Order: sequence, then structure tokens, then C-alpha cells
Amino acid sequence: MNTAIQCIVLLACTIICTPAGSIRCLCVNTISAVDPKRIAGVEEYGLRPYCNKKEVIARLKDGTKRCLDPAEKFTIALVQVFKNWANRAAEMNATSPGTTRSPRTSTTTTMVPTSP
Repeated sequence: MNTAIQCIVLLACTIICTPAGSIRCLCVNTISAVDPKRIAGVEEYGLRPYCNKKEVIARLKDGTKRCLDPAEKFTIALVQVFKNWANRAAEMNATSPGTTRSPRTSTTTTMVPTSP
């Protein structure tokens, strides 16, 4: 049998045998808000090949996850807050070698090498 025909048959079998529901969006239902005190983190997903909508998932301190409506003002503000926290953490960790930064103060201490 011709190689091209074999590839077409294999592709058709793969499409037929793959369940349609196995690859889908993570969030089926969304909620408008969650108690901010219970939130440990936020995961934001953009458009993907198998999901054509933006998804925002709040990880709660008890280990559960809640899907938030990405169009809600609460969700937009929550994502912005966590992005700001991540940026601050990245700035704290991106100090130059030989420089330390105390997490409680905004001053920078430079370490001076001592001669032997």
C-alpha cells in the first residue's frame, strides 16, 4: 500500500478513536468571586488550541481550586494583585551578585570582599 494512503488511514483512525471530550477547557462553570483571605494563588490561562477562552483559576489555602469569571472586576483586580506580587518578588531575587536585600527594608547592603 502507498505510504501516503497509510498515513491518511492512520490519521482517520486516530481522529475517530480519540474521544471528543478528553481534551477540553479546565473550567466548565465559573463563579464571580471568592473570599480573598482564602486565596493562596492564581493561575491564568490564555487561549489554547483545545480551549478557546481565557481561564482564571484561584488556588485556595485548603488545596481546592475555583474557576473565576475572567470578565468580572474582582477577577481582573485579583490577577493584577498577584502579578504585582510576582514582579516584586522577581525584583527582590534579581539583585546583583555581592548585593543582598533585606525583605523588611528597602535598603540595599553591598558586601565588600576582605583581603587575605
